[in-house]
Amino acid sequence: MADIKEKINPIADQLNRVKEAGKIFTEAEEKEYLALPDILEALSSVPIGVGIEVPAGYKRCGRCREVKKLYLFNRNSSSKINCSGNCKECQKHAAQQSYDKNKGKRDYKQYYADNQEIKRENGRKYYADHKEAITIKQKSYRGSSKGRKVMHRAHSKRKYMMTKNAGIPWTREMVIDRDKQGNEFPICYLCGEPIVRDSTLHMENFIPIVLGGKDCFTNVACAHELCNLRKSKDAREITAEQVEGIIVLAEAYIDKHPELFPQFSEDANKTK
Repeated sequence: MADIKEKINPIADQLNRVKEAGKIFTEAEEKEYLALPDILEALSSVPIGVGIEVPAGYKRCGRCREVKKLYLFNRNSSSKINCSGNCKECQKHAAQQSYDKNKGKRDYKQYYADNQEIKRENGRKYYADHKEAITIKQKSYRGSSKGRKVMHRAHSKRKYMMTKNAGIPWTREMVIDRDKQGNEFPICYLCGEPIVRDSTLHMENFIPIVLGGKDCFTNVACAHELCNLRKSKDAREITAEQVEGIIVLAEAYIDKHPELFPQFSEDANKTK
C-alpha cells in the first residue's frame, strides 16, 4: 500500500507538506525523511494515553492511531500544521460508512433541484465574503505548473470554439460605445442599470460559446461584474427580449458606423 501511495504522491509532495507544516529540513534531513517508511509501526502500536513524541513530518491519526507521514492526510488550513485530524484512509472509510448508512434515504438529484437557488446564493455570498482570498488563491494556481497546463487547455478549447463560431468582429470599445445607448455609461444588459465603474464591467457572450453561441458583435454585451457572476453558466435566465434588444442595438450601431464594419460594404459591392 505504501509503494502505491508513493507513486501517486511524488517525493515533491511529501516535502511540500512538511514545509506547509512549518518545518524546514536541511538537505541531509530531507534524504533521511524520504528514506523513512510512510507509517511508523513502532510508535503506532503504543497504547492510547501513553505520551509519544511524533517526529517532524509525521502525525498520529485520530481514528486509526497510526503515525503517518503528513502527505497521507488531507489539507486543513485551520490546523497549525495544515493537516486533517484523521488520515485520508480513515476519512475515506468514514465517508463510505456514511454513504452506506444514508443510501436510499434521500434523492440527492431531487434535493439539489429543490435547493438549487439556495446553494447558488450561498456560493455567491461566500465568494463576496472571501473575494480577495479567492483571487489570490486563483492567481497563485494559474501561476503554478499544473494551473498553466489547465488554463492552456481551457484557452485552447475556447479559442477553437470562438474560431469555429466566429461572427461579426468586435472590440471592447465598440461594445461599450454601443451599450451606452446615448448615455454617459454603458447599460448592463442583465439588470438595465448603468455600469458606472469600469473595474466592474464585464464583457459577456450572453449565449455561451460552449453552448453554440457565436463570438459575434450581436452576441456580446456589457454587464456588471456581480450580475454576470450571479448568472448561471447555461444562461437560462436570459430572455428572448434581452437577446432581441442587443441584436437591435447592434444592427443600429452597424448602420450608424459603417466604417467599423467594412465587411458589409465588401459584401454589398460583391452583390452588385
